[in-house]
Amino acid sequence: MNTIVTTILYANPYDITCTGFYFGSINEFNKQLSQASYEEVEIDFIEGNNPGLFQATKIHQSNVDLWFDELDQYSDDGHEASAIGYLLDIMHLDEAIKRRDEVILHRGSLADYAFELVEDICSLDQLPDLIRNHIDYDSIARDLELNSEVTELSRNVWVVNCLEF
Repeated sequence: MNTIVTTILYANPYDITCTGFYFGSINEFNKQLSQASYEEVEIDFIEGNNPGLFQATKIHQSNVDLWFDELDQYSDDGHEASAIGYLLDIMHLDEAIKRRDEVILHRGSLADYAFELVEDICSLDQLPDLIRNHIDYDSIARDLELNSEVTELSRNVWVVNCLEF
């Protein structure tokens, strides 16, 4: 689910004798920059629900339009921001945005994910109690992590299809 986020950014001129400006859209940015006495600015995050995504994407003057076209709508705690943040470690921003929906996240303990994985492979109800009661989900979880089949993004948020990227 996408959450509409109002973001306020600041165009901070590299010339320290000049004053920058706040903006909340690409149109505001282009208009104010065209009226300024400088051409180059650093883009700073001021307010919104996605400072982590802003930092991860390394938004700057030449790609600030991408922020408003694609990214400012995603909250840091949403699937899209988490997926893009993960993918940025292995691919460029444009590709990460395109492939964000391919990332599968599990929210919860890794042992819970191991339980779901085993349940998907075989119906636990059909196993005898002797076997079902001795399945070590914590051990399976450790193996998944050690084999790099899963990656923890933040506490109890896991990418579970790492090997697909």
